[in-house]
Amino acid sequence: MWTTALRHAMETEYTQDVSLGFVAPTPSFGYATLPLASTDLFSKTQAPPTGTASKVTTPQPRTNRVKRPHTKSRRGCFNCKSRRIKCQETKPACANCIHKDLDCLYPSESGQEQGLIASVTQSRIQRSTHSSSPRSGELSSPSPGASPLSTMPFTGDDLRFWHHFLIDARPHLPFGSEDAWLSQVPAFAYECPPLLHAMLSLGASHCSLTTLNGSQYGPVAIAHRGKALKALGAILAKGDNSTVAEMDGALATCYTLTFQAHHMTDGVVDFAVMVRGCGLVTHWYLQQQRASILFPILSHDNTIQMITSWLPWQPQQIQEEDKINTCIAYLDTLQPLLQSPAHHVFYKSLRLAYQAMLISQRHAFTQLSMIYVKWGQMNNVEFLTFIAPGNHVSRALFMHYIIVDSFLLPVHNEIGRARNLKYGGGHFMIYRWAETVYEGLPDSLQELVVDMLRILAEHLMLEVAMHKDSFPMWNHHIPAFMEWARRHIPPDADDLYNIV
Repeated sequence: MWTTALRHAMETEYTQDVSLGFVAPTPSFGYATLPLASTDLFSKTQAPPTGTASKVTTPQPRTNRVKRPHTKSRRGCFNCKSRRIKCQETKPACANCIHKDLDCLYPSESGQEQGLIASVTQSRIQRSTHSSSPRSGELSSPSPGASPLSTMPFTGDDLRFWHHFLIDARPHLPFGSEDAWLSQVPAFAYECPPLLHAMLSLGASHCSLTTLNGSQYGPVAIAHRGKALKALGAILAKGDNSTVAEMDGALATCYTLTFQAHHMTDGVVDFAVMVRGCGLVTHWYLQQQRASILFPILSHDNTIQMITSWLPWQPQQIQEEDKINTCIAYLDTLQPLLQSPAHHVFYKSLRLAYQAMLISQRHAFTQLSMIYVKWGQMNNVEFLTFIAPGNHVSRALFMHYIIVDSFLLPVHNEIGRARNLKYGGGHFMIYRWAETVYEGLPDSLQELVVDMLRILAEHLMLEVAMHKDSFPMWNHHIPAFMEWARRHIPPDADDLYNIV
Protein backbone atom coordinates (compact mmCIF):
# COMPACT_ATOMS: atom_id res chain seq x y z
CA MET A 1 0.00 0.00 0.00
CA TRP A 2 1.32 3.45 -0.90
CA THR A 3 0.90 4.88 2.60
CA THR A 4 3.15 2.21 4.13
CA ALA A 5 6.26 4.09 3.06
CA LEU A 6 5.33 7.27 4.89
CA ARG A 7 3.87 5.48 7.90
CA HIS A 8 7.01 3.41 8.45
CA ALA A 9 9.27 6.43 8.13
CA MET A 10 7.15 8.29 10.68
CA GLU A 11 6.92 5.27 12.97
CA THR A 12 10.69 5.28 13.12
CA GLU A 13 10.66 8.99 13.82
CA TYR A 14 7.92 8.83 16.44
CA THR A 15 9.34 5.95 18.43
CA GLN A 16 12.79 7.53 18.51
CA ASP A 17 12.13 11.24 18.54
CA VAL A 18 9.62 11.87 21.28
CA SER A 19 11.98 11.83 24.21
CA LEU A 20 9.87 13.65 26.74
CA GLY A 21 12.71 14.17 29.15
CA PHE A 22 14.84 15.94 26.55
CA VAL A 23 15.41 19.65 27.08
CA ALA A 24 17.10 21.67 24.33
CA PRO A 25 16.63 25.04 22.64
CA THR A 26 15.06 23.40 19.61
CA PRO A 27 13.50 20.01 18.87
CA SER A 28 16.13 17.48 17.87
CA PHE A 29 15.17 14.16 16.41
CA GLY A 30 16.81 11.01 15.06
CA TYR A 31 15.91 7.83 13.24
CA ALA A 32 16.07 4.22 14.31
CA THR A 33 17.98 1.60 12.38
CA LEU A 34 16.43 -0.96 10.07
CA PRO A 35 14.73 -3.37 9.92
CA LEU A 36 11.45 -2.00 11.21
CA ALA A 37 8.76 -4.01 12.88
CA SER A 38 5.62 -4.51 10.83
CA THR A 39 3.36 -3.65 13.76
CA ASP A 40 1.52 -0.37 13.76
CA LEU A 41 3.49 1.50 16.40
CA PHE A 42 1.17 4.51 16.31
CA SER A 43 -1.75 2.65 17.87
CA LYS A 44 0.33 0.35 20.00
CA THR A 45 -0.47 0.32 23.72
CA GLN A 46 1.45 -1.25 26.52
CA ALA A 47 -0.39 -4.42 27.46
CA PRO A 48 0.22 -5.89 30.89
CA PRO A 49 2.60 -8.86 30.92
CA THR A 50 0.93 -12.22 30.64
CA GLY A 51 0.59 -14.10 33.83
CA THR A 52 0.54 -11.04 36.06
CA ALA A 53 -2.89 -11.79 37.50
CA SER A 54 -2.38 -13.86 40.61
CA LYS A 55 -4.44 -17.03 40.97
CA VAL A 56 -3.68 -17.29 44.69
CA THR A 57 -6.64 -16.31 46.81
CA THR A 58 -4.97 -16.35 50.23
CA PRO A 59 -2.68 -13.54 51.32
CA GLN A 60 1.01 -14.39 51.52
CA PRO A 61 3.37 -13.23 54.23
CA ARG A 62 5.66 -10.32 53.26
CA THR A 63 8.39 -10.91 55.82
CA ASN A 64 11.13 -11.47 53.21
CA ARG A 65 10.13 -8.66 50.88
CA VAL A 66 12.87 -6.15 50.22
CA LYS A 67 11.67 -2.58 50.01
CA ARG A 68 12.78 -0.85 46.83
CA PRO A 69 14.48 2.48 47.45
CA HIS A 70 12.60 5.50 46.15
CA THR A 71 13.98 8.91 45.39
CA LYS A 72 11.55 11.59 46.43
CA SER A 73 10.82 14.59 44.27
CA ARG A 74 10.34 17.35 46.82
CA ARG A 75 9.83 20.10 44.26
CA GLY A 76 7.81 18.02 41.82
CA CYS A 77 4.46 18.95 40.35
CA PHE A 78 1.17 18.19 42.08
CA ASN A 79 0.20 15.41 39.65
CA CYS A 80 3.41 13.47 40.30
CA LYS A 81 3.04 13.95 44.04
CA SER A 82 -0.52 12.65 43.98
CA ARG A 83 0.55 9.63 41.91
CA ARG A 84 3.63 9.12 44.13
CA ILE A 85 6.04 9.00 41.22
CA LYS A 86 9.26 10.85 40.59
CA CYS A 87 8.81 14.14 38.75
CA GLN A 88 11.39 15.32 36.21
CA GLU A 89 10.72 18.89 37.48
CA THR A 90 11.04 20.31 33.97
CA LYS A 91 9.05 23.42 33.18
CA PRO A 92 6.62 24.45 31.88
CA ALA A 93 5.56 20.79 32.05
CA CYS A 94 7.21 17.59 33.24
CA ALA A 95 7.46 14.51 31.04
CA ASN A 96 4.90 12.55 33.07
CA CYS A 97 2.21 15.22 32.66
CA ILE A 98 2.94 15.65 28.96
CA HIS A 99 2.62 11.90 28.46
CA LYS A 100 -0.67 11.77 30.40
CA ASP A 101 -2.13 14.95 28.88
CA LEU A 102 -2.39 16.58 32.32
CA ASP A 103 -2.03 20.21 33.31
CA CYS A 104 1.35 20.42 35.02
CA LEU A 105 1.21 22.63 38.12
CA TYR A 106 4.05 23.20 40.56
CA PRO A 107 3.77 24.23 44.21
CA SER A 108 4.51 27.80 45.15
CA GLU A 109 6.09 29.00 48.36
CA SER A 110 2.66 28.96 50.02
CA GLY A 111 -0.62 27.24 49.49
CA GLN A 112 0.80 23.86 48.51
CA GLU A 113 -1.94 21.86 50.18
CA GLN A 114 -4.73 23.74 48.38
CA GLY A 115 -2.91 23.35 45.07
CA LEU A 116 -2.44 19.64 45.63
CA ILE A 117 -6.15 19.11 46.27
CA ALA A 118 -7.03 21.04 43.12
CA SER A 119 -4.52 19.04 41.10
CA VAL A 120 -5.78 15.69 42.37
CA THR A 121 -9.33 16.72 41.51
CA GLN A 122 -8.27 17.76 38.02
CA SER A 123 -6.43 14.46 37.51
CA ARG A 124 -9.50 12.45 38.53
CA ILE A 125 -11.72 14.46 36.17
CA GLN A 126 -9.33 13.85 33.27
CA ARG A 127 -8.99 10.15 34.06
CA SER A 128 -12.76 9.88 34.05
CA THR A 129 -12.93 11.73 30.74
CA HIS A 130 -10.30 9.49 29.19
CA SER A 131 -12.12 6.36 30.35
CA SER A 132 -15.19 7.37 28.36
CA SER A 133 -13.24 8.26 25.22
CA PRO A 134 -11.99 5.76 22.61
CA ARG A 135 -9.16 3.60 23.83
CA SER A 136 -5.62 4.14 22.64
CA GLY A 137 -5.25 2.95 19.08
CA GLU A 138 -8.94 3.61 18.31
CA LEU A 139 -8.55 7.24 17.31
CA SER A 140 -11.66 8.33 15.49
CA SER A 141 -11.38 10.22 12.22
CA PRO A 142 -12.59 13.81 11.90
CA SER A 143 -16.31 14.05 11.25
CA PRO A 144 -18.63 17.04 11.00
CA GLY A 145 -20.47 16.22 14.19
CA ALA A 146 -17.48 15.26 16.31
CA SER A 147 -15.78 17.48 18.85
CA PRO A 148 -12.49 15.68 19.52
CA LEU A 149 -10.84 18.65 21.20
CA SER A 150 -13.33 19.00 24.02
CA THR A 151 -11.46 16.41 26.12
CA MET A 152 -7.95 17.65 25.25
CA PRO A 153 -6.24 19.83 27.89
CA PHE A 154 -4.58 22.94 26.49
CA THR A 155 -2.53 25.51 28.33
CA GLY A 156 -2.04 29.25 28.08
CA ASP A 157 1.21 28.57 26.24
CA ASP A 158 -0.71 26.53 23.66
CA LEU A 159 -2.85 29.59 22.94
CA ARG A 160 0.33 31.57 22.53
CA PHE A 161 1.71 28.98 20.09
CA TRP A 162 -1.56 29.04 18.13
CA HIS A 163 -1.40 32.83 17.80
CA HIS A 164 2.29 32.67 16.93
CA PHE A 165 1.56 30.10 14.23
CA LEU A 166 -1.07 32.31 12.60
CA ILE A 167 1.00 35.51 12.75
CA ASP A 168 4.60 34.42 12.16
CA ALA A 169 5.13 30.71 11.56
CA ARG A 170 2.39 29.41 9.25
CA PRO A 171 3.41 27.59 6.04
CA HIS A 172 3.02 29.14 2.61
CA LEU A 173 2.65 25.89 0.68
CA PRO A 174 1.18 24.70 -1.55
CA PHE A 175 1.80 27.75 -3.70
CA GLY A 176 -1.40 29.38 -4.81
CA SER A 177 -3.32 28.67 -1.59
CA GLU A 178 -1.33 30.65 0.98
CA ASP A 179 -4.42 32.42 2.35
CA ALA A 180 -5.98 29.09 3.36
CA TRP A 181 -3.63 28.98 6.37
CA LEU A 182 -5.36 32.04 7.80
CA SER A 183 -8.92 30.88 7.31
CA GLN A 184 -9.90 27.35 6.23
CA VAL A 185 -7.00 25.46 7.79
CA PRO A 186 -7.35 26.83 11.37
CA ALA A 187 -11.09 26.14 11.29
CA PHE A 188 -10.48 22.65 9.93
CA ALA A 189 -7.92 21.91 12.66
CA TYR A 190 -10.68 21.93 15.29
CA GLU A 191 -11.86 18.58 13.95
CA CYS A 192 -8.39 17.25 13.08
CA PRO A 193 -6.10 16.40 16.04
CA PRO A 194 -2.95 15.68 13.99
CA LEU A 195 -3.19 19.05 12.27
CA LEU A 196 -3.91 20.88 15.51
CA HIS A 197 -0.91 19.37 17.29
CA ALA A 198 1.29 20.00 14.25
CA MET A 199 0.29 23.67 14.25
CA LEU A 200 1.00 23.99 17.97
CA SER A 201 4.31 22.20 17.50
CA LEU A 202 5.40 24.57 14.72
CA GLY A 203 4.32 27.57 16.79
CA ALA A 204 6.25 26.28 19.80
CA SER A 205 9.37 25.57 17.72
CA HIS A 206 9.27 29.05 16.21
CA CYS A 207 8.78 30.57 19.67
CA SER A 208 11.73 28.59 21.02
CA LEU A 209 13.98 30.22 18.43
CA THR A 210 12.64 33.75 18.07
CA THR A 211 11.85 34.40 21.75
CA LEU A 212 14.61 35.29 24.17
CA ASN A 213 15.01 32.50 26.73
CA GLY A 214 12.61 30.44 24.64
CA SER A 215 14.36 27.11 25.24
CA GLN A 216 11.58 26.17 27.68
CA TYR A 217 9.28 25.62 24.69
CA GLY A 218 11.48 22.92 23.14
CA PRO A 219 10.04 19.96 25.11
CA VAL A 220 6.48 21.19 24.45
CA ALA A 221 7.20 21.32 20.71
CA ILE A 222 8.50 17.74 20.88
CA ALA A 223 5.38 16.56 22.71
CA HIS A 224 2.98 18.17 20.22
CA ARG A 225 4.99 16.83 17.29
CA GLY A 226 4.81 13.32 18.70
CA LYS A 227 1.04 13.56 19.11
CA ALA A 228 0.69 14.89 15.57
CA LEU A 229 2.69 12.02 14.11
CA LYS A 230 0.81 9.42 16.12
CA ALA A 231 -2.60 10.71 15.02
CA LEU A 232 -1.37 11.15 11.45
CA GLY A 233 -0.32 7.51 11.39
CA ALA A 234 -3.83 6.45 12.40
CA ILE A 235 -5.23 8.29 9.36
CA LEU A 236 -2.63 6.95 6.94
CA ALA A 237 -3.28 3.41 8.19
CA LYS A 238 -6.57 3.53 6.27
CA GLY A 239 -4.74 4.02 2.99
CA ASP A 240 -7.04 4.16 -0.01
CA ASN A 241 -10.08 3.88 2.29
CA SER A 242 -9.41 7.34 3.75
CA THR A 243 -11.92 10.11 3.24
CA VAL A 244 -11.13 13.45 1.61
CA ALA A 245 -11.47 15.19 4.98
CA GLU A 246 -8.97 12.81 6.55
CA MET A 247 -6.49 13.24 3.71
CA ASP A 248 -6.91 17.01 3.81
CA GLY A 249 -5.88 16.88 7.45
CA ALA A 250 -2.99 14.57 6.60
CA LEU A 251 -1.74 16.86 3.82
CA ALA A 252 -1.96 19.99 5.96
CA THR A 253 -0.17 18.15 8.78
CA CYS A 254 2.65 17.08 6.44
CA TYR A 255 3.10 20.64 5.19
CA THR A 256 3.18 21.97 8.75
CA LEU A 257 5.74 19.43 9.96
CA THR A 258 7.83 20.09 6.84
CA PHE A 259 8.14 23.72 7.88
CA GLN A 260 8.87 22.76 11.46
CA ALA A 261 11.84 20.70 10.29
CA HIS A 262 13.55 23.95 9.29
CA HIS A 263 13.57 24.94 12.97
CA MET A 264 15.18 21.68 14.08
CA THR A 265 18.91 21.39 14.63
CA ASP A 266 19.14 18.07 12.78
CA GLY A 267 15.98 18.45 10.73
CA VAL A 268 17.21 17.77 7.20
CA VAL A 269 16.18 14.10 7.24
CA ASP A 270 12.87 14.93 8.94
CA PHE A 271 12.38 17.48 6.17
CA ALA A 272 12.90 14.79 3.52
CA VAL A 273 10.41 12.47 5.25
CA MET A 274 7.66 15.09 5.37
CA VAL A 275 8.32 16.35 1.82
CA ARG A 276 7.91 12.76 0.70
CA GLY A 277 4.70 12.62 2.73
CA CYS A 278 3.30 15.69 0.99
CA GLY A 279 4.02 14.05 -2.36
CA LEU A 280 2.46 10.72 -1.44
CA VAL A 281 -0.71 12.29 -0.07
CA THR A 282 -1.00 14.53 -3.14
CA HIS A 283 -0.65 11.42 -5.30
CA TRP A 284 -3.64 9.93 -3.45
CA TYR A 285 -5.88 12.75 -4.69
CA LEU A 286 -4.66 12.38 -8.27
CA GLN A 287 -4.97 8.60 -8.18
CA GLN A 288 -8.44 8.71 -6.64
CA GLN A 289 -9.47 11.65 -8.85
CA ARG A 290 -10.67 13.50 -5.77
CA ALA A 291 -10.60 17.22 -4.97
CA SER A 292 -9.27 18.66 -1.73
CA ILE A 293 -11.43 20.90 0.44
CA LEU A 294 -8.42 22.95 1.54
CA PHE A 295 -5.89 23.09 -1.28
CA PRO A 296 -5.75 22.97 -5.08
CA ILE A 297 -4.32 19.61 -6.12
CA LEU A 298 -2.13 19.90 -9.21
CA SER A 299 0.14 17.45 -10.96
CA HIS A 300 3.87 18.10 -10.73
CA ASP A 301 4.06 19.45 -14.28
CA ASN A 302 1.15 21.84 -13.72
CA THR A 303 2.66 22.99 -10.44
CA ILE A 304 6.01 23.75 -12.06
CA GLN A 305 4.30 25.56 -14.91
CA MET A 306 2.39 27.73 -12.44
CA ILE A 307 5.35 28.55 -10.22
CA THR A 308 7.90 29.23 -12.93
CA SER A 309 5.47 31.68 -14.54
CA TRP A 310 6.17 33.93 -11.53
CA LEU A 311 9.93 33.91 -12.23
CA PRO A 312 11.82 36.05 -14.74
CA TRP A 313 11.94 34.66 -18.28
CA GLN A 314 15.32 36.15 -19.13
CA PRO A 315 18.41 34.09 -18.24
CA GLN A 316 19.59 35.02 -14.76
CA GLN A 317 22.14 32.77 -13.10
CA ILE A 318 22.06 32.52 -9.34
CA GLN A 319 25.70 32.04 -8.38
CA GLU A 320 29.11 32.67 -9.88
CA GLU A 321 30.26 30.03 -12.31
CA ASP A 322 33.50 29.35 -10.41
CA LYS A 323 31.65 28.70 -7.16
CA ILE A 324 29.17 26.33 -8.82
CA ASN A 325 31.93 24.42 -10.58
CA THR A 326 33.71 24.07 -7.24
CA CYS A 327 30.57 22.58 -5.70
CA ILE A 328 30.19 20.16 -8.61
CA ALA A 329 33.80 19.07 -8.23
CA TYR A 330 33.27 18.32 -4.53
CA LEU A 331 30.06 16.45 -5.36
CA ASP A 332 31.93 14.33 -7.91
CA THR A 333 34.35 13.16 -5.20
CA LEU A 334 31.42 11.25 -3.71
CA GLN A 335 30.55 9.44 -6.93
CA PRO A 336 32.91 6.46 -6.36
CA LEU A 337 31.26 5.91 -2.96
CA LEU A 338 27.67 5.63 -4.23
CA GLN A 339 26.24 2.26 -3.26
CA SER A 340 22.55 2.16 -4.17
CA PRO A 341 20.14 3.35 -6.87
CA ALA A 342 18.89 5.98 -4.38
CA HIS A 343 22.42 7.36 -4.07
CA HIS A 344 22.83 7.59 -7.84
CA VAL A 345 19.44 9.25 -8.31
CA PHE A 346 20.12 11.81 -5.56
CA TYR A 347 23.62 12.49 -6.87
CA LYS A 348 22.36 13.09 -10.42
CA SER A 349 19.54 15.36 -9.23
CA LEU A 350 21.97 17.45 -7.18
CA ARG A 351 24.39 17.80 -10.07
CA LEU A 352 21.63 18.94 -12.42
CA ALA A 353 20.47 21.46 -9.80
CA TYR A 354 23.96 22.94 -9.55
CA GLN A 355 24.20 23.24 -13.33
CA ALA A 356 20.73 24.79 -13.57
CA MET A 357 21.83 27.65 -11.30
CA LEU A 358 24.11 28.86 -14.08
CA ILE A 359 21.23 29.10 -16.56
CA SER A 360 18.27 30.79 -14.91
CA GLN A 361 16.05 30.90 -11.86
CA ARG A 362 13.40 28.96 -13.74
CA HIS A 363 15.78 26.11 -14.55
CA ALA A 364 17.11 26.05 -10.98
CA PHE A 365 13.68 25.81 -9.37
CA THR A 366 12.60 23.07 -11.78
CA GLN A 367 15.64 20.97 -10.94
CA LEU A 368 15.21 21.55 -7.22
CA SER A 369 11.63 20.25 -7.44
CA MET A 370 12.89 17.11 -9.17
CA ILE A 371 14.88 16.25 -6.04
CA TYR A 372 11.61 16.14 -4.12
CA VAL A 373 9.97 14.06 -6.82
CA LYS A 374 12.79 11.50 -6.63
CA TRP A 375 12.33 11.16 -2.87
CA GLY A 376 8.67 10.36 -3.45
CA GLN A 377 9.41 7.82 -6.19
CA MET A 378 11.61 5.63 -3.99
CA ASN A 379 9.92 2.51 -2.68
CA ASN A 380 9.50 1.98 1.03
CA VAL A 381 12.56 -0.16 1.74
CA GLU A 382 14.75 1.95 -0.51
CA PHE A 383 13.77 5.19 1.19
CA LEU A 384 14.14 3.83 4.72
CA THR A 385 17.59 2.54 3.83
CA PHE A 386 18.39 5.89 2.24
CA ILE A 387 17.60 7.87 5.43
CA ALA A 388 19.01 5.32 7.90
CA PRO A 389 21.44 6.98 10.36
CA GLY A 390 24.26 4.61 9.38
CA ASN A 391 23.98 5.56 5.71
CA HIS A 392 26.84 8.06 5.73
CA VAL A 393 26.95 8.46 1.97
CA SER A 394 23.34 9.69 2.04
CA ARG A 395 24.28 12.17 4.75
CA ALA A 396 27.18 13.48 2.68
CA LEU A 397 24.80 13.95 -0.26
CA PHE A 398 22.38 15.77 2.03
CA MET A 399 25.22 18.22 2.74
CA HIS A 400 25.09 19.21 -0.93
CA TYR A 401 21.29 19.46 -0.77
CA ILE A 402 21.70 22.02 2.04
CA ILE A 403 24.05 24.03 -0.21
CA VAL A 404 21.59 23.87 -3.12
CA ASP A 405 18.70 24.92 -0.90
CA SER A 406 20.70 27.85 0.46
CA PHE A 407 21.81 29.02 -2.99
CA LEU A 408 18.23 28.96 -4.26
CA LEU A 409 17.05 31.50 -1.69
CA PRO A 410 16.93 34.25 -4.39
CA VAL A 411 14.46 32.08 -6.30
CA HIS A 412 12.17 31.72 -3.29
CA ASN A 413 12.45 35.44 -2.61
CA GLU A 414 11.38 36.16 -6.18
CA ILE A 415 8.43 33.79 -5.86
CA GLY A 416 7.48 35.46 -2.60
CA ARG A 417 7.66 38.90 -4.17
CA ALA A 418 5.42 37.77 -7.03
CA ARG A 419 2.92 36.27 -4.56
CA ASN A 420 3.21 39.14 -2.07
CA LEU A 421 4.56 36.75 0.54
CA LYS A 422 6.76 37.94 3.38
CA TYR A 423 9.17 35.36 4.69
CA GLY A 424 10.15 35.68 8.34
CA GLY A 425 13.93 35.50 8.07
CA GLY A 426 16.17 33.10 9.94
CA HIS A 427 17.30 31.17 6.88
CA PHE A 428 20.91 31.38 8.08
CA MET A 429 19.93 28.92 10.84
CA ILE A 430 20.24 26.19 8.22
CA TYR A 431 23.92 26.11 9.17
CA ARG A 432 22.87 23.88 12.07
CA TRP A 433 21.68 21.25 9.60
CA ALA A 434 25.08 21.29 7.91
CA GLU A 435 27.02 21.13 11.17
CA THR A 436 24.92 18.23 12.46
CA VAL A 437 25.43 16.28 9.24
CA TYR A 438 29.16 16.99 9.25
CA GLU A 439 29.65 15.97 12.89
CA GLY A 440 27.90 12.65 12.22
CA LEU A 441 30.19 11.64 9.36
CA PRO A 442 33.31 9.50 9.68
CA ASP A 443 36.64 11.26 9.16
CA SER A 444 37.06 9.94 5.62
CA LEU A 445 33.78 11.55 4.50
CA GLN A 446 34.30 14.71 6.52
CA GLU A 447 37.37 15.40 4.39
CA LEU A 448 35.20 15.28 1.24
CA VAL A 449 32.60 17.79 2.47
CA VAL A 450 34.46 20.11 4.85
CA ASP A 451 34.99 22.73 2.14
CA MET A 452 31.23 22.81 1.58
CA LEU A 453 30.93 24.27 5.08
CA ARG A 454 33.21 27.12 4.02
CA ILE A 455 31.08 27.85 0.94
CA LEU A 456 27.91 27.74 3.01
CA ALA A 457 29.37 30.01 5.70
CA GLU A 458 30.46 32.62 3.14
CA HIS A 459 27.06 32.59 1.52
CA LEU A 460 25.11 32.83 4.78
CA MET A 461 27.27 35.62 6.17
CA LEU A 462 26.35 37.77 3.18
CA GLU A 463 22.69 36.95 3.72
CA VAL A 464 22.84 37.87 7.42
CA ALA A 465 24.41 41.20 6.54
CA MET A 466 21.60 41.91 4.07
CA HIS A 467 18.63 40.92 6.24
CA LYS A 468 19.57 41.26 9.90
CA ASP A 469 17.84 44.64 10.21
CA SER A 470 14.64 43.32 8.63
CA PHE A 471 14.23 40.39 11.04
CA PRO A 472 15.57 41.48 14.45
CA MET A 473 13.88 38.55 16.21
CA TRP A 474 16.71 36.32 14.89
CA ASN A 475 19.60 38.60 15.87
CA HIS A 476 20.31 36.88 19.19
CA HIS A 477 21.38 33.81 17.15
CA ILE A 478 23.94 35.73 15.11
CA PRO A 479 26.81 35.43 17.66
CA ALA A 480 26.56 31.62 17.65
CA PHE A 481 26.37 31.62 13.86
CA MET A 482 29.44 33.86 13.59
CA GLU A 483 31.37 31.61 15.95
CA TRP A 484 30.52 28.66 13.69
CA ALA A 485 31.39 30.59 10.51
CA ARG A 486 34.80 31.64 11.84
CA ARG A 487 35.71 27.98 12.30
CA HIS A 488 35.24 27.35 8.59
CA ILE A 489 36.28 30.60 6.87
CA PRO A 490 39.98 31.47 6.54
CA PRO A 491 41.14 34.09 9.07
CA ASP A 492 42.25 36.44 6.29
CA ALA A 493 38.71 36.87 4.97
CA ASP A 494 38.40 40.28 6.64
CA ASP A 495 35.89 41.53 4.07
CA LEU A 496 33.43 38.86 5.24
CA TYR A 497 34.02 39.35 8.96
CA ASN A 498 33.29 43.05 8.64
CA ILE A 499 29.82 42.65 7.15
CA VAL A 500 28.16 41.30 10.28
